[in-house]
Formats: sequence, C-alpha cells, structure tokens
Amino acid sequence: MLKKSLLILSICMFCLSITAQESGAPEKGKESFEELDKLDQGTNLERKQYKNISENNKDRVINSIKLLTIVTANFGEDVPDSKSALEKIKKDYQIVLRYYYRRAYIASGKAMVALEKDITALLGKFAKSYDSKTQNLLAECADTITGQEQAQLVDTSTEGAKPVVPYREIAEAQQKLRIAYGQLGLATDMTRDDRFYDAIVHYRIAKDYGIKILTDFKEQEADKKTITDKYAKDLVDNKNQIAGTSQNTK
Repeated sequence: MLKKSLLILSICMFCLSITAQESGAPEKGKESFEELDKLDQGTNLERKQYKNISENNKDRVINSIKLLTIVTANFGEDVPDSKSALEKIKKDYQIVLRYYYRRAYIASGKAMVALEKDITALLGKFAKSYDSKTQNLLAECADTITGQEQAQLVDTSTEGAKPVVPYREIAEAQQKLRIAYGQLGLATDMTRDDRFYDAIVHYRIAKDYGIKILTDFKEQEADKKTITDKYAKDLVDNKNQIAGTSQNTK
C-alpha cells in the first residue's frame, strides 16, 4: 500500500514539474535574445527572402483576417471550430510581428508562411459554405422565373386568377440570373486556384443578384420584407459588415 502511494505521489510530482516547465516557457516572440538567435539561424539570402515575405504579405494577411472576422461573426455556426481557428490566426499574426520588429526575419517569415496556410484553410471552409448557399439561392431564382414563364402560357382572364408578371420583368430577372451565375462561375474558378478571398467576394455579388430577383417578383411590401428578412444576414454580409451591429440596426 505504501509503495502504491509513493508511486502515485511520484507521478503527481512529475506532472507538476512538467506543468511548471511549460508555464515558465516564454511566449513565442518573447524569447530571450539567445533563444531568439537560435530560432533565426540562416544565410543572408534566406534572411532577405523571409524579410520580403513578412513585408510583402502583411497587407494580404490583414485583409484576410478582417474578412474572416466578418464571415465568422455572420456564419461561424456553419463552419465548426471557426471561432477558435480565427483566434489562433490572430495570435499567430501577433507572433509574426513580434519576430519582425525584433529583426528576427527568418523566424518571422517562417511564421508568416505557416500563418497563411491556416488562413487559406479557414477561408476555404467558408468558401465551401458560401458555394452551397449561393447554389441553393440561385436555384430558387431559376424556379421562380420558370414559374412566371409558365404562367404566361396559362389563360388568366378568369375571375380570381393571379395577374401575370409582365414579360419585361421576366426578361430583366433572366438577365440578372445570368449575371449571378456568371459571378458564381468566377467564384468556382477561384476556389479551384485556392483564391478563396476573391471567391467569397464573387459569391456575395451572386447572392445580391439572387435576392434582388426574388424581391422584384413580389408586389406587396410585406412579401418583399419576408424575403429580405429571410436573407437579412446575407444582405449585411454582402456589404462586408457584421450582422447585428449598431450600424446595421438603425
């Protein structure tokens, strides 16, 4: 019994020792000069190349983080663990800057490369979600236009029949839908090239056209409002804004 107790105590002491060592380790980017120097080993050419990576990719990373902040706030529930992934991306960007301003350009550049891979992966997951939503929305538009076209072939002169939408409005909707599918096609092409940031921009444009088509076919304001309420979050997101913020609730 005594041996068993001593064994348990030894294990606990070992775990506490490991925890203490981990908690005492400096944060990335806050290492001592000696530790940082070990991380930043490389040739002068590598130093120059990684410095360029840190400097030239900075704006793209900032814009991507801004976009991810918005789409995660709006549609984070559609992409599992997106919020935790975004928080890690933000922290890792801080690390990139810490290394860069401490002139540890190799460490900074390598951290930037790893960061961009994580950003691309998360943007890719959101692009997949946007694709599904856009496909469904435009299919709904196509069905609505088809229904209106078919109504043109039916005699509506009998009492109580619904009025036929003028053909001019149908033609305008068809043109909008062609544009929307063109934007969807561009987005699809960009996802194949891992250009997920640009793809999301085009998905948004396609959704804007789709929502416009659906509302234009509604005559009553209450019916129009039903459509805009259904896609309220999409309409705000299409403006690159976060739904539910003060600027969107006025």
